[in-house]
Amino acid sequence: MKRFLLSLVLIIGVLAPTSYARADSEILLRTAPEHIGGYDRTLFKHWVDEDKNGCDTRKEVLISEAVVKPKKGAKCALSGGKWISAYDGKTYTKDASLDIDHVVPLAEAWRSGAWAWTAQQRQDFANDLKDSRVLIAVTASANRSKADQDVKTWLPAKDKCSYIEAWVAVKVRYTLTFDSGELSVIQSYFTSCPITNISADVLNGYETIGNRVASAPTQSPTPVPSLTPTPTASVTPSPSHTPTPTASSSPTVTPTPSPSASATATTSASPTPTVTASASPTASQTATITPGAFCSPAGATSKSAAGVTYTCKTSPTDTRNRWRQ
Repeated sequence: MKRFLLSLVLIIGVLAPTSYARADSEILLRTAPEHIGGYDRTLFKHWVDEDKNGCDTRKEVLISEAVVKPKKGAKCALSGGKWISAYDGKTYTKDASLDIDHVVPLAEAWRSGAWAWTAQQRQDFANDLKDSRVLIAVTASANRSKADQDVKTWLPAKDKCSYIEAWVAVKVRYTLTFDSGELSVIQSYFTSCPITNISADVLNGYETIGNRVASAPTQSPTPVPSLTPTPTASVTPSPSHTPTPTASSSPTVTPTPSPSASATATTSASPTPTVTASASPTASQTATITPGAFCSPAGATSKSAAGVTYTCKTSPTDTRNRWRQ
């Protein structure tokens, strides 16, 4: 998939459930009521062996995220590896101690739009190895305490800023919606972290199907409550895909209209924050990080709690960006 970096304006507002306004230079994070009922975990076929190499999705994530690469035995049994859980910083040498977490839980994805997807799209989401922020190996107890909660009720003990970035990137990648409480938490972390750059590839087809299934009559514009100015994101979409947001630490508030329910509606309302994206964050802008945790964008630098400088980069044995010396 060809990728390019595009500076965008991100508008965060309260929108009708089925409307997404888009332009060449902006993208909306839309809020919508959650879809209640109908979820079953079996609707998301997961831990498949997509490349038929004998290792299913769980094992592929473990191999990719190991800080010490494990040996592969019969039926992809792993031994000798070492992992650091980004949620609590704990180190493990046995893969059985780890769960593979969907950063955006399957049930949350269902409530946010996946109810309208095809079975293949749900399978692709549940086994996505192309974006390292979708799936992550973490302490089993931390994953189970999270369950299907979103960011307004659960955040990891460590590196909350990276978790918020990953949450937004995954939802934007799959054109999933945000509820108002969830968006409020995200806005507060955009400011406090600060989050100044988020990159993502927006996948084609997910919004179209969601809009077709959930289509509703055109509604008259309704006022939207004013929101606190919020940083937003610079995006890395595929050329044929919808643009994706990033954040900026210097918001400029401009009024935008509240939408109609059509897929091409633009919004009008009380002032909602729009922010022009800035360059990737420098170490002075970024919160204290956890060594070994996943990160973006590549090349960013920051410091650990001990004051050691780390760079967001890959390694010869791991193609995912992590904080490394």
